[in-house]
Amino acid sequence: MLEQINEQLKESLKPVTELATLNMNTLQELAEKQNALFTTLLSSGVSFAETAAQQKDVMSLAEAQKAYLETLQQTITESAKETYTLVSGAQQKAGAMLKDISEEVTSKVTAAAK
Repeated sequence: MLEQINEQLKESLKPVTELATLNMNTLQELAEKQNALFTTLLSSGVSFAETAAQQKDVMSLAEAQKAYLETLQQTITESAKETYTLVSGAQQKAGAMLKDISEEVTSKVTAAAK
């Protein structure tokens, strides 16, 4: 009897566990992307500082700064797109899970009412 209750509890918590796993995986991927972005930005900043220090005139410095800012903008834009794609995908999966849960509960309630 205890085993049966345990199995029913596991089965009833399965949707919650699946959503928690989805959230955990999404947050982990976001953290990894944020870490990679921070590392890239830091590396690019140091590289730009080294390049800027080597410039002999204002025009060369302005060109180096322009290239750095273009690269910075591209990096941030790409990161934002990847983040949006990741979060949107997780949102769609969560929506599908919730829909499945709702349908399952509705069918169980309907079956129990008969």
